[in-house]
Amino acid sequence: MSKWGKIFLYVAIAGAVLDIIAAILSYNKFGTDKSNIASANQKYKTELSQVDAAKKAAEDAKQAQVTVQGELNDANTKIDQLQTQLTSVQKDYTDASVALKKAQEDSQVAEQQLQTLQGKFDTQSAEYKKAAADLLASQDEQKILQDQVNDSVAQITELKNDLQNMNHSYIPPGVSGKVTFVNRAWNFVVLNVGLSNGVVPNGQLIVYRGRDFLGRVKVTSAETSSCVADIMPDAKADIQVGDDVLN
Repeated sequence: MSKWGKIFLYVAIAGAVLDIIAAILSYNKFGTDKSNIASANQKYKTELSQVDAAKKAAEDAKQAQVTVQGELNDANTKIDQLQTQLTSVQKDYTDASVALKKAQEDSQVAEQQLQTLQGKFDTQSAEYKKAAADLLASQDEQKILQDQVNDSVAQITELKNDLQNMNHSYIPPGVSGKVTFVNRAWNFVVLNVGLSNGVVPNGQLIVYRGRDFLGRVKVTSAETSSCVADIMPDAKADIQVGDDVLN
């Protein structure tokens, strides 16, 4: 083979080697790009799942807020009704008290008349008997009115207790805290908020973990800076120490 033929042969071989190297590099770059695309797709799916979870948590929170607002409106309506009943019973109590006072005065007058007539029994027997009957009738009326007054007092006491209980169930907005203890056997929790935060017995709080709505708890007793609350039946997941509470 001539000198120039060898040169051309070497050049051809070198070109072929360079083509092979370029092909290998292109294949490796394709593999890297494919891996990057797969990683990006997985990241996109993960972020999309997180967005869906956040949307669901927001919807649960909104629904819980609507439920709490409805319960608050019902409680306010009940308070208004109890207040109206209390006003009516107080009026009945006042009327019965006035009637009782008059009956007591009439009874005293009848008793005085009876005492006067007893001294003249022989000559005024008929008047004495009438006065005695009037006294008995007055005493019976007095007893009836006294019973009415007692019933009115009992109703007023009961309505005041109902009003007090209704007022004690309202927790002002803005209360937030943490779950510090969970008793699964008796289905209650201890929270680090109490009377100083506006928490009162019978009030309800919402429990969250991150963006997830877990359920509601109802306060059974409250101290200055802590309270005990029962886990409501609508709880969607197990409540744990460290979960957030708010109203």
